[in-house]
Amino acid sequence: MKDRPSFPPLPVPTRLVGGENLPTYARRHSEANGSRVEYIEAAVREQGYPLSKVRRASDRIDLWRQLGNLHPRAFTTPRTLGENLVNERDLCERCLPPGERGTGLLPHCGWVCIKHKRWIGKVQRDLSRYGEALVAERHWRGVLTSRGVVVDSPLTRFAEECATVGIAKSVREDRAERSHHKAPTLLVYPEIVKIARLLTRTSFLDAVLSGADGRWKRGLVEREVAAIFPDVRDAEPWRALNRVWDLVLDLDGQVREARVRGIIPSDYCNLLRYWTGSCMGLPHE
Repeated sequence: MKDRPSFPPLPVPTRLVGGENLPTYARRHSEANGSRVEYIEAAVREQGYPLSKVRRASDRIDLWRQLGNLHPRAFTTPRTLGENLVNERDLCERCLPPGERGTGLLPHCGWVCIKHKRWIGKVQRDLSRYGEALVAERHWRGVLTSRGVVVDSPLTRFAEECATVGIAKSVREDRAERSHHKAPTLLVYPEIVKIARLLTRTSFLDAVLSGADGRWKRGLVEREVAAIFPDVRDAEPWRALNRVWDLVLDLDGQVREARVRGIIPSDYCNLLRYWTGSCMGLPHE
């Protein structure tokens, strides 16, 4: 818009939910005022302002900040965290007005809205009887967020794969009954968080990527992985152990090759940045 024109807020205010994106807010705000986004933006263009039609154009963001009387930081949620892409996803339905849906960027939390004790995956569920998931979410926000971990990253997908094969069937069934849902990610969420915390822990990576004896390293990984899963008769932590050990061997091999060839090691899960042996992305002794 030329000369940054000023527009008064629409009569009926609409609260912006944390992380909410521009399209969702614009739709909700326009509907709350008895209109539609395209009608409002068409009226702005008719006044002589060449408003862009690009979804996240700066002029559209500026317009809806004014129309909603929003803070200048509205719609500035980062799209990356720790070199990981932050994907848009559904917001907590309880954070929104009754009956409304919205999407946005939530880089600083996992799959749980702690405020409403609610799973915010594709199907949302009450977690008031599934306390392990609430505890896991607090650990996510207290540890994993500061380490730049986000949902749907290669690391969390790997952690989910490990958790799914290692968890006991009896534990999954118990959690499914308490949460009234059988979504795989929900049922192994506590273990996903624990595995992600382990693999991003500097002391762990320093140990398994050191020059220590291979049997000692294997024993360390066995103890760490076994401690993650509930100790019940039908648990199969060895399945998860095999995957974690393969990842450790792969990382170790990549680091060794990089040292020989003088190149930056490959790091699919983006883990080597937590390792003290890596300086500015370059391996060293």
